[in-house]
Amino acid sequence: MTGFVWSRTFPDSHYDFLARDADGYLVGRILRHHGGPQGGKWAWHANGINAAPSTVGCDLNGMADTRDEAIERLHAAWAKWMEMGGHRVL
Repeated sequence: MTGFVWSRTFPDSHYDFLARDADGYLVGRILRHHGGPQGGKWAWHANGINAAPSTVGCDLNGMADTRDEAIERLHAAWAKWMEMGGHRVL
C-alpha cells in the first residue's frame, strides 16, 4: 500500500517505527503510546517534510486509533508533499 520501508527506531521496540521511501529518504515515524490520556493510540509524524502544515495543506502529525490508520495518515501527508514537488530529506 505505502511503498515505505519500515525499520524499528530502537532495536528492542515493537511499537516504534521509522518509514523511509524506496530510495532511503526519511518519511516519518509512528509509535504507540502506552500510558496517560493517549494510551493505546498511535502517534504519527511526517518528519521528512520540511514545511508548515499550512504550506502542505494537511496535518503533518497526529494521533490514530490503530497502527494501520497511522500509516494511512502518514502516507496521505507524504503523497500530498510529493505531489507539491516537495524535496526529500536523508
